[in-house]
Amino acid sequence: MTEQYSYRLQAFFLVAVTCMALVILVGYYDPPTVTLQSPQFRPVHKDFLPEIQQVVFVKVHKAASSTVQNILLRFALARNLSVLLPKIGTVINECGKTLEPSLLVQRPDGKDKYDILCNHVVYDETEISKFLPDNAIRVAILREPMAQALSALVYYSTVYPKEQLRRGAQKYPADPINGFLRHPQDFYPPTDNPLHSYINNRMSIDLGFDTHEFDDAKNNETKIDNFIKQLDKQIDFFLISEYFDESLLLLRRYLRWSMKDIIYLKSNSAKPLPPSSPLMRKPNITPEVEETFRKWDRIDYELYEYFLAKFLNTVKLEPHFTEELEAFKVIESQVVYFCLHDTQNS
Repeated sequence: MTEQYSYRLQAFFLVAVTCMALVILVGYYDPPTVTLQSPQFRPVHKDFLPEIQQVVFVKVHKAASSTVQNILLRFALARNLSVLLPKIGTVINECGKTLEPSLLVQRPDGKDKYDILCNHVVYDETEISKFLPDNAIRVAILREPMAQALSALVYYSTVYPKEQLRRGAQKYPADPINGFLRHPQDFYPPTDNPLHSYINNRMSIDLGFDTHEFDDAKNNETKIDNFIKQLDKQIDFFLISEYFDESLLLLRRYLRWSMKDIIYLKSNSAKPLPPSSPLMRKPNITPEVEETFRKWDRIDYELYEYFLAKFLNTVKLEPHFTEELEAFKVIESQVVYFCLHDTQNS
């Protein structure tokens, strides 16, 4: 069992460690003592309290979540932490909430609690608490809903083709992008299980929204509000994909990590398609199209807009944040250049 765990862990970490040592070469700025001001954060002093090492990351589909996963895996490797991993593949469960122990790699020391969870699951606090300690920090990421859905449409039409999307694209062969935005129901038959869809309020599904009578739930404001309120209590911090660097800096402060812990390379980005591909068509977003899509993706929109507003308010309250952000962007650009373009020492 020890060899199996080691093998799976090494496989996940192969990419994660690529640039770990390179941060030292370019230097890094680690700002002095910082106290988080937002009520959603505990007031801490990083010089007096240790870094937080137990993290649950809800890996939302097509929202830069693989890049965050890479950061967490690198962190776990550097500190010899235990990571909850599937025995086969890279997904623990994205079509249901149950975490089946027989499908998971057991800890070599026989303990039943892990330090890090960052593979795909459908979030359910009861299930998560069976494998992660209650004091583990819960983190998730969100992306602007239309951008997230279009990214999923392209990704699951090309990299991991899904039959439902293929059938939908056949109805609009010349322009599946705008066909989807105008007629999203053609790409997801109402008879299909929402858990098998990646373009129908998938962020909310990943975060545990009840899929029973799903189409009716889109018009149930009480159910949506209760879902968001529940997440607000359960999830300690939401990263926002459109503010990725800012999100990482807030996360760094919250977890009391060093700057080098959040250096990253983008992971699992879709490869560019030929310009002639119908999937490369530019969306024609008229007011009517936007209204249609917002109705379709209503749960995700309400979820995103609530936590985006909360995120932006948090940023405003942070001391010395602009200076730290500028320093981080310089460091990040240097590391990316070194890893991807500097061939002199390769």
